[in-house]
Amino acid sequence: MFEIIGLFFIFFIVFIDSANAIEMTPMVITFDPSDTSRMPFTLIYNELSRDIAFDIQVYDIVFNGTDIKLMPLSDPPLWVFPPSLFLKSGQSQRVQFRWLDKELPPIDKSYQVSFMEYPVNNDVLDNRSKLNVLLDVNLIVHVDQPDLTPIFLISNYRVKDGSLFAEVKNIGKGSSRLSDYDIRVMHDNDLVSHVFKSQLKAQGYDVFFAPDSKQTIKIPLPESIYDVDLATLKIEMAD
Repeated sequence: MFEIIGLFFIFFIVFIDSANAIEMTPMVITFDPSDTSRMPFTLIYNELSRDIAFDIQVYDIVFNGTDIKLMPLSDPPLWVFPPSLFLKSGQSQRVQFRWLDKELPPIDKSYQVSFMEYPVNNDVLDNRSKLNVLLDVNLIVHVDQPDLTPIFLISNYRVKDGSLFAEVKNIGKGSSRLSDYDIRVMHDNDLVSHVFKSQLKAQGYDVFFAPDSKQTIKIPLPESIYDVDLATLKIEMAD
């Protein structure tokens, strides 16, 4: 069992060799496991000046409130092809994903797929003239079922530095993102601020709500509402 701290979609680790790196696009994949007409994929590109080989390990991401744990899976329901990679310098490879189990998961699930480098030949280990670092590259796969919906409990409001903070707990079976919603900040029954869908995402801010997770969100407040009783502000999220 492995523990991780913080938001799970920031698990991208790429060590840089000179000005080059391993590039992977996209880093986050979301797909409907019941839709067999499409094959989601990522493209990994070796920009290093050397050949590289990866083994692939799939982890179940387990959410429990603010806690997040990675559980390695020996027989994952998420199929990853190819199961290992060898990329020459300058070569790219498409990696595909599919749901394997006959049964769909009872809740939306998320997985970390880790590409873990192993030495291509003995020269990598025997070369003492420079530091050799084995690379880890991680991406996130969200299994999203349209029939499953999130249910939010919003609490613990506080105002700091011109923003309204709140804790959002997802007690539903489906996952979603903050950018899926219009956000209304209410004072009693009056609308005092309206943030449209993807408005915060366009500014580089988004939050993922997995089932059983609890996340803190931050909504900027306009100066025009600073005179109201901030303790009475509430957030409404409408899709």
